[in-house]
Amino acid sequence: MRRFSVFCLVLLLAACTNDGAFFSTDNGQQILSVVRESTFFWEKKAKFFVTISRLPDCQRRHLIQTAGLKTHVELWQPGDNTFILRLGNAMYVVENRTCEGFARLEEEPPGGLGQHLGTFGESRGVFVFVAEEPKQPAEAGGN
Repeated sequence: MRRFSVFCLVLLLAACTNDGAFFSTDNGQQILSVVRESTFFWEKKAKFFVTISRLPDCQRRHLIQTAGLKTHVELWQPGDNTFILRLGNAMYVVENRTCEGFARLEEEPPGGLGQHLGTFGESRGVFVFVAEEPKQPAEAGGN
C-alpha cells in the first residue's frame, strides 16, 4: 500500500507544469521571462507570470493571469524599458526601468503596440520563446 501511495504522489508531481522561457537584450543585462505553473496533471489551465529584470538594478515577478496551457503570449516593445504582453485579447504592460510597473491595458495604446519581438508558447511539448524574424527590405527594381 505504501508503494502505491508513493507511486501516486510521484505521478501527481511529475505531471504538473512549471516551465518558462525568456527573452534577453543587452548581452543578458535585461531579461523578460514568462513562466506557466499548474499544480495537477488534470488541470487544463495554468497561472502565467512575467519576471522582468535589468541587472543588477532590479528584478520583479508579476502574475499575468490564469489561461489555458496552450496559450501563446505575444511580446511587443513600444519604447525603451517598456514591454507589452498580449494573451488573446488581454494586454499587459511591464517596464524594466524600476521593474515595479505592471498593469492591465484596457485598450491598445494610442501609438500602437510597437515592435513585435516574438511569441512565448509551446512547441513540441516545450515552452519556448520564438523571436520574430527581422523584416527584409523590399528589393528595388522589381527583378
